[in-house]
Amino acid sequence: MLGYSVGALLVVIGVYILALSTGWSLPYDIFMDGMIWLRSNTWEGLIVATFIIILGILPFLRPRRKMPDHTFRTVSQLGEVRITVDALGDIIVRSALNKNGVRLVKPLIKQREDGLEIFLDCQFSPEAAIPEVSEQLQAQVKEDIERYTGIKVAEVKVLVRRMDADPSNRPARVR
Repeated sequence: MLGYSVGALLVVIGVYILALSTGWSLPYDIFMDGMIWLRSNTWEGLIVATFIIILGILPFLRPRRKMPDHTFRTVSQLGEVRITVDALGDIIVRSALNKNGVRLVKPLIKQREDGLEIFLDCQFSPEAAIPEVSEQLQAQVKEDIERYTGIKVAEVKVLVRRMDADPSNRPARVR
């Protein structure tokens, strides 16, 4: 934001200097009339100056937003290891698709103080027994994440979005 403001100010100053250097006296006349008005109207000039100073200070007073940390940290004997959300997602998808009855998995990972909270948006095959497959899926994902990354998993939640038949066996739609 500050960069855009400084850039806009520099463009305005550059255009002003360009206009003066080409012999156009109107910008100079407007500027001088404004300065004379500010000298003769002390209170209005004070208000304008205060407003401009406050606008100039605001970008420095706003707290800096920290970029969200899209990695999860684990510590080894030799130092720190960071694992991206994408890498964790790949482990989860690979783990989930190895389970019979699971067709599609979309993971969402959140970090809590007691470990990772993993949400699985799933599509099961129609012959899958939801309670059994879900329980096996939760156990497998938790085990694989903890084994491959060393990061503790607090909870694995499963949402079965659809029970979909094999797309190759679907009858074609006629419109």
